[in-house]
Amino acid sequence: MRWAFRLFVVTACSACLLGCAKLPTGASATSEPAATGTPEGGQRLEADVLVLGSEPEAIAAAVAAAEEGAKTILVTKHQRMGGLLVVSEMNSLDVGPGPMRPKGLFGKWWRMVGGGSAYDIRVAEQAFDRMLETAGVQVIRGAKELSPLVEAKQVVGAKVGGTLIRAKQIVDGTSEADFAAAAGAPFTLGWNSMGYDARMADTLVFRIDHVNWDAMRRHIAQKGASYAKADGRAAWGFFGRKWITDYKSKEPGIRLRGLNLGRQNDGTVLVNALLIHGIAPFDPASVREGRERAKREAERIVATIRKDIPGYERATLGSVAEELYVRETRHLQAMHIVTFDEALDNLVTDQAIAAGNYPMDVQVLTPNDTGFVYGAPKYYGIPLGATVPKSGPALWVVGKCAGYDPIVHSSARVVPTGMVVAEAVGVAAARCAKSGLAPQAAVNDKRFVADLRTRLKARGAAIPPVGKSRLGPASHPAFDAYRVMMSRGLATGGYGNDPKLNETISSQSFGYILANVLTRFHANPQGAKVAAGSLAGDTSKLTTDKACKGMAAAAKAMGISVGSDWASLAAAGLAPKGSPPSGNWTRGDAYRMAAALALRK
Repeated sequence: MRWAFRLFVVTACSACLLGCAKLPTGASATSEPAATGTPEGGQRLEADVLVLGSEPEAIAAAVAAAEEGAKTILVTKHQRMGGLLVVSEMNSLDVGPGPMRPKGLFGKWWRMVGGGSAYDIRVAEQAFDRMLETAGVQVIRGAKELSPLVEAKQVVGAKVGGTLIRAKQIVDGTSEADFAAAAGAPFTLGWNSMGYDARMADTLVFRIDHVNWDAMRRHIAQKGASYAKADGRAAWGFFGRKWITDYKSKEPGIRLRGLNLGRQNDGTVLVNALLIHGIAPFDPASVREGRERAKREAERIVATIRKDIPGYERATLGSVAEELYVRETRHLQAMHIVTFDEALDNLVTDQAIAAGNYPMDVQVLTPNDTGFVYGAPKYYGIPLGATVPKSGPALWVVGKCAGYDPIVHSSARVVPTGMVVAEAVGVAAARCAKSGLAPQAAVNDKRFVADLRTRLKARGAAIPPVGKSRLGPASHPAFDAYRVMMSRGLATGGYGNDPKLNETISSQSFGYILANVLTRFHANPQGAKVAAGSLAGDTSKLTTDKACKGMAAAAKAMGISVGSDWASLAAAGLAPKGSPPSGNWTRGDAYRMAAALALRK
């Protein structure tokens, strides 16, 4: 169920009533137990900090704000707390290694659920409830309709049914930043900002009954790590790969990826492996249809697992998650957008209030690709400005929809990172509620950010030191061109941050590169067909003559009349200065020429 969001404009009279309102009996201050339930219609509540959503990031923000002394209310459409990790049952955790391993409130919750790579869903839910109760957050569950409350063109709270909640600070921790979007915050969708109409596939997690986990572990131990890996709670890998890559779904738009398995305390196993394409994420009918497709296919996947993996001979489909695991929708146009360049430079400024350290691992975008690993940062800073819209409402946004470009999003979207950022925002919101600063003003206040970093360290958060350490072959003559290509997702570095710039490529591959440049940099899909067609089917190694032929065709498709020789292309700024490469061209050579086309105005 998606929340319905509408703007609710406060008149001077109703604003006065809100300003004079008292918390009703049962509403909590920070020293009292959390109050839960749905408020009666016509109530008027006040808060220092209002948090929307039940995602782990919303919970972290609310708990942090309350711990810092702010009267905090959390409102959610759900009855259960935990969002992705509970309602969507995505029970495997991506916790990066090293000195910037997520700590703080995430670390506290993680220890409560066992500190492993997977956990029991019910235990996770209880841990979230306990954190909220201990902090004294007032929780309003089951909100069917929630609207931004607007006064003098500013969002000052929310309307929950007939109840008005006025707050000094507002944090959107909903899964898709629905509240901020309804309030007018600017967003892009999926990979649109990179000239590509796509987003990562969705997943329906399903549960398998009657599994012999120990038998599976013994089989994995015999096969070795290249087959799969497992411990007492989690198992992951391709389990021989071939049966997964050869799997043909009966339902349209369904694929399998490597299995992520999480054992529950009752012996059942949760499976994160089913990829769903073709869902319009903001169309409830499309979401329902996609979920039903996946549910039907899950029966067949279990039958396949039953035949191929020892320990699953008696396996049956138990149930499916209440909601889909949605990897990507909106990207906030924030005061600061964290870019792939910053991540690959391990850049940390004095504005950073958290660190990301998970690989930039983009799951499949289309039915035809297998995903992309763009690089593996050691750690990079996430500035406070990444959580505040560059224009529009004065509020904060936490979770996967915060200010990350689509490539960095694949790293920063993981829950451990999201909870660390959200804790920082919760502390910031509490301080702003006390001082009267708006979020945008707080981001621009160097003293505020410096004091916030100090406070977060005192709370046990891992705050990265200021610095920069560039990854990849920075001294290579094609390095800058490689980064230009990556700016639209057209080059990858893998887990080793090696773009293989010295490897030779085929002529046909260069044609595809040029075609993608025309599509993603210049929004010219018709020209892309011309560029790809100029070298289609030519699997021989790329040479200067063929590169010039392809470039001239691409230029013509852009309305640039130029000869198909090196000198003419160089004179037109469509080839690097100097002599052309001799012999077979490398990927680096191809990127340098393609970058000239990409940057052509």
